[in-house]
Amino acid sequence: MNASKERMETVGVRFPLLDIAWLASLQLKDALTPSDKIRSIVTTARRQHEGYGDYEASLSWLSELLAPVVASIRAREFRAEGPGLHSELLTFFIEWLPQTLALVLARSRGTQEGGEGENLESLVQLEAQLAQRCFQLCESLLRLGVGTNAPCYNPKIIHSYLPRIIELAQLISNTCNPKPTP
Repeated sequence: MNASKERMETVGVRFPLLDIAWLASLQLKDALTPSDKIRSIVTTARRQHEGYGDYEASLSWLSELLAPVVASIRAREFRAEGPGLHSELLTFFIEWLPQTLALVLARSRGTQEGGEGENLESLVQLEAQLAQRCFQLCESLLRLGVGTNAPCYNPKIIHSYLPRIIELAQLISNTCNPKPTP
């Protein structure tokens, strides 16, 4: 429900001067007065709290939290010298991060509540989902290594990390698939 249509109560609150100065300088969409800003902050905090245990709610407010950063990056890319400045690495990570954090927050309620068996089951499910998310990110990053220049600000950034990853993958492959001795 819209806050302006709800019944309002007056609450007297004392703040340190530093917090009052910060609140006065804070720029929030559609919140100009200190009262508007405090209501906006409380609404945001309530949404975050309610988001625990709800993937979509968590993803929504995490995406909103990152939106100014994403907009700033895209604006800098747009204004940059040279056509087509873009980083797929940043794009993958900025998309992956809120989805992964939302998963952890959505699952947090299941790992905190219930009996020991339910808690263990929730933790096992969380581990499996996080492993899936992590390996999806790894696969996306490795795909950037196909070809000589990755579509990143620094086209060599992916290739600078690949030798160690390839070495680890070979060690893992040798461990999982030992060569038969003659």
